[in-house]
Amino acid sequence: MRLKFLLLSFLFTTSLLSDENLLKKDFDYFIKLENSQKSYENTITTLENISNVNKIIFDEYAKKIDYDETLAVSQCMNASAKSLVSTNSDCIAVGLDLKKALTLSHLELNSTVLKIEDSYPVLAKELKIINSPIPFTKLVSSSKEIIYDLYLNATNSFLYDKLNYRLPTKTMQKIKDDKRFEKLLSLVISNPKLNFLQSSFLDFDDSESNYNISFILALNRVLNKKLDEQTTKYFQNALSKALTQYEKDKVNFWLYLLNKDTTSLNSLKESDDLNIYTLYIKETTQIDNSFKTLKYDFLKGCTKEQTILINSYAKTLSSFDENKISSEFDLGLMQINLRKADLISLFNNLDAKRDELLIPKINILYYSYILNELKVEFSHPLMQFYAYIYDVEYLNDRLNFDLFKIKSNYKPYLSLELFGNESAKEFIYNYIIYTKIIGKKDLSLEEFFKNLFQPLEFD
Repeated sequence: MRLKFLLLSFLFTTSLLSDENLLKKDFDYFIKLENSQKSYENTITTLENISNVNKIIFDEYAKKIDYDETLAVSQCMNASAKSLVSTNSDCIAVGLDLKKALTLSHLELNSTVLKIEDSYPVLAKELKIINSPIPFTKLVSSSKEIIYDLYLNATNSFLYDKLNYRLPTKTMQKIKDDKRFEKLLSLVISNPKLNFLQSSFLDFDDSESNYNISFILALNRVLNKKLDEQTTKYFQNALSKALTQYEKDKVNFWLYLLNKDTTSLNSLKESDDLNIYTLYIKETTQIDNSFKTLKYDFLKGCTKEQTILINSYAKTLSSFDENKISSEFDLGLMQINLRKADLISLFNNLDAKRDELLIPKINILYYSYILNELKVEFSHPLMQFYAYIYDVEYLNDRLNFDLFKIKSNYKPYLSLELFGNESAKEFIYNYIIYTKIIGKKDLSLEEFFKNLFQPLEFD
């Protein structure tokens, strides 16, 4: 129980503050912690000055505090599913999430359940469900907490193979008013193959729902080829709840695609917001003062295409802020991920220190190594961007479930919405703008999306 208590203390004291000054302070203390010797008192003092205890900090804290139980928590969190099976119930509870559990055999899951069912009955019940012959029937009669935990944390393959069924009315009543409902709905429509599960939401009453839920419900009907008055009604309900011009543009774009109505068309034409939705209608790129270009001497040898990509990434990910630090310590102009940076250093004989990754020349060097690796597998800028901000395994998993391969009159825009990442839409707009500024070439959305799994032609 002590291990679980330590982990929960770590989780509940994490403030998740995003103030730039606080994040910079936290990063500085992380560097101090990483460079320090093992010491209980010094480590505790350092941790007290940190506002956002992310997993990177916690793992380093566990190494340096010189306290066996804390180190054990970190080791359990990072352990593989196979190795966790042979540990005690506390370690299993700390380290075994559902994705790990789904890699275990039937016998291994049974053995794990026997170890934890007295101390951690909820986790034991979840493992019993995923290990049962028909998990869906066990799940829908379970508590709301277990239903949400399994749907939100299982793998795409498990969702498709085992949980892709229409939800019973009683289950819908159980889950519909929960604050996690929007997240569940987004997940369900993000996988085009979950058609039976998606059918649960085709006629959902959105009168009390927020903008996002109404919009997602409309997309769900588009995905399932229900192009009728109910779909339009969902979009119109979303429009009535929209708070920003961007939200209004997004809905009007879809209303125009569906109905070709002049009201939506005129609203998009009159919008002053710069985004892919207004670009689609106006077919001309507007350039404001935010579209500056990086002027570093070390970029002078770059090709036009490299320069377009560098500026597009920097504007999208950091708004050209050299000192930007995310809550997970992605760093600098190109938001370099520390784990990826470690691998780049290892395989390319580089030795940049953590804080040196904020230096633009080093930051862009590491970005170049990461992007060059991604280009081996993905040729189109959009696919490269997705793989950059996530990773190759995650992107391939999404693509394996037909994203950007959907047979629809509304591709690729439907897949772009289903992927659920707004920064990708910003990247597309920025890429088109910088193609005009740097490449001296007009690039339409249609041209950009052409052959998503082939490279763009560039003079």
